[in-house]
This record gives sequence, structure tokens and C-alpha cells, in this order.
Amino acid sequence: MISGDIDVDKLMIDIDQQIEVLSAIAADNTILNEQLRLLNQARDTILDQVLEITRLSELVDPDDEVDLSTLMERKQNPEL
Repeated sequence: MISGDIDVDKLMIDIDQQIEVLSAIAADNTILNEQLRLLNQARDTILDQVLEITRLSELVDPDDEVDLSTLMERKQNPEL
């Protein structure tokens, strides 16, 4: 997966590597299998969040964004 956020990409690569290693060594070890399950769940959650953030950002109209610096200037200089 390649997204616009390099930090998310690095995190996903790290989680994928951990899943790969744990899958190879877990066998019947209940602790390692639980860790593997949690890593898979975390990976799925991160992917869902990235997709939701992307979907929501497409809904935001850039013209509707409030320029907070302008609001602050107005508060400091009421004659503006």
C-alpha cells in the first residue's frame, strides 16, 4: 500500500514485517498467535482509518475552510 503519508507507509511496512516473522514462528504458541491476531487487527484498523480520512477529505470543500489567521487578525484589529 502506498499512501500520501510516508509515516503511515512506514508503519504499515513495519507491521507487515512483524506479521511475516510471527507467522513463521508462531506455530501453536498461544501468546505469539494472540500477538499475530492483534497485529492483523491493528493493520486493518489503520487501513480503515486511512480510507475514512481520504473519504472525508474529499468531502471538504477547500473554499469552505476557515482561515484562522484572518480571524485572529480581526480580533486584534477590529477596524479590519
